[in-house]
Amino acid sequence: MKILKIFTNQYFWLLLIIFFGFWARLYKIDSPIADWHSWRQADTAAVTRNFIKTGFNPLLPKYDDMSGVSENPVINPATFRFVEFPIYNMAVYPLYVLFGVSDIYHRLISVIFSIASIVFIFFIVKKYTGTITALIASFVFAFLPFNVFFGRTTLPEPTFIFFALGMIYFMDRWIWESASWRRGIWGFIFTAIAFLMKPWAIFFYLPLLYSVFTKQNTRKFWIKFIIFTVAALAPFVLWRLWILQQPEGIPASSWLLNSDGIRFRPAFWWWIVSERIGGEILSATGIVLFFIGFISKPKNGNYFLHIWALSAFLFMAVFATGNVRHNYYQTLFVPIASIFFSLGFVALFKGSNSFIPRLGTIIVALILFPLSFYFGFKLVKEFYKVNNPAIVEAGKRADQILPRDAVVLAPYNGDTAFLYQTNRPGFAAEMLPLEELVADYGVGYYISTNRDDKTNWVLRHFQILEDNPRFIIANLQVVKAPLTSEDPEP
Repeated sequence: MKILKIFTNQYFWLLLIIFFGFWARLYKIDSPIADWHSWRQADTAAVTRNFIKTGFNPLLPKYDDMSGVSENPVINPATFRFVEFPIYNMAVYPLYVLFGVSDIYHRLISVIFSIASIVFIFFIVKKYTGTITALIASFVFAFLPFNVFFGRTTLPEPTFIFFALGMIYFMDRWIWESASWRRGIWGFIFTAIAFLMKPWAIFFYLPLLYSVFTKQNTRKFWIKFIIFTVAALAPFVLWRLWILQQPEGIPASSWLLNSDGIRFRPAFWWWIVSERIGGEILSATGIVLFFIGFISKPKNGNYFLHIWALSAFLFMAVFATGNVRHNYYQTLFVPIASIFFSLGFVALFKGSNSFIPRLGTIIVALILFPLSFYFGFKLVKEFYKVNNPAIVEAGKRADQILPRDAVVLAPYNGDTAFLYQTNRPGFAAEMLPLEELVADYGVGYYISTNRDDKTNWVLRHFQILEDNPRFIIANLQVVKAPLTSEDPEP
């Protein structure tokens, strides 16, 4: 009888999902930061590493790249990195202090936040649909291959999703139970942190506005809600005002909107709907379940989840170029995608007078559900691959033989993943002629994995510290052949 009681307990199944979701995210957790989107992962990881190297100061986060990446590109010699407030890095920092610098701790913290998000998914969905759908949605969120991969990356996204979901959960409870100031305080904390991390937390806010209209549409509560919102946004505003003092450390971001004019063009729909939602995230079969769930009539006529889905699409439309170029942006869409995927599965399983006989819809549901995970895995498994093992090997060797205070040039088409592997500040692209980089910015070493004209020129003119078929390391401070007009720098 006790065993039967355990197996019928919703929290037993939730814990089981969390346990196996955790283990799924440990796959290749010790992989170097050289896999998919390694440039963004490297920039994030470098901030935490520099907390150890240059001192812990969350107000002045630094990474390794001195290149100009601001709206009006200027060299960034102090290597400031002003994007999201470094909440994620602050969570990793104690592990670095206790156990030493290792990329695995970044990935582990991401795993923890990603898994913790499952709890919020469960309770939000349980409120609006029911326990069974909540468990299925938790399962989908835990095991979608796209979410498993990004749930163990060195990116702030898993942490942001956790706080954004917490914001939705606590704020929605506060709205519906306005007397509960305890939930209001938790809602304030999660809201403030979510906005500090990513300003597009605003796209998680729209369903909350719907809840206010639905439950507390009075002048008194609106005033209370607006005061709450302004207070929660205050840390974000202060952070943005603070970083304006060092504009060279703020990466350009206006291009994320629609810099290439792709919004709502055929290519936009192809990338977002076909390649991302219908490919990497839900696959072709999963997107069918998603749309069945979306067009299903909501429980008690409450369209909270639909507003959430529409606001997620609004995010993809507003930041059209960013979403097309970077698939990790769609991690914001994954929670609501998991929910409607599950609603579609349940709708088919229950059947409807508008469908074929129920036995047929159950068979269709049982076919579409596993195929979605299989098709997604076939695409996402490529993300785990180290794209260029040579940069990891070259970086390790450079870290062994170069002075700790060395400034390096590690050209990799502007990709900072190579620079990160060297464990040194410097440039990921030759922003200026080599002579100027050496004289004005202290660049002392050149590291390359390409045997191009520039590398061959360096080989002819400077002292070579390491030369093998996979990479070269040169000392730019020791000239072995005069620099002449007969052999100009490429």
